[in-house]
Amino acid sequence: MTDRWLHVSATPRDGTPVILWIEDPEAPPSYPVTIGAWTPDAEVRASYWRVFAVEYGATAYFDPHIRGWKPLPHHSDA
Repeated sequence: MTDRWLHVSATPRDGTPVILWIEDPEAPPSYPVTIGAWTPDAEVRASYWRVFAVEYGATAYFDPHIRGWKPLPHHSDA
């Protein structure tokens, strides 16, 4: 796994969970570093980052809120 944060433009947009670094001054996240996945919503015709927060269940963020991302570590049985 990489130690540096990658730019949001390089994130997978296929629903793959990733580690996200989030900043939102208007609604600070419960945890600024969390797991999220890109989620399309056909009903509202928008896509967003769906993250799970302890207090509110799932929360949505958009690309301007994402400061960086990392892939999840791979599990090895070795």
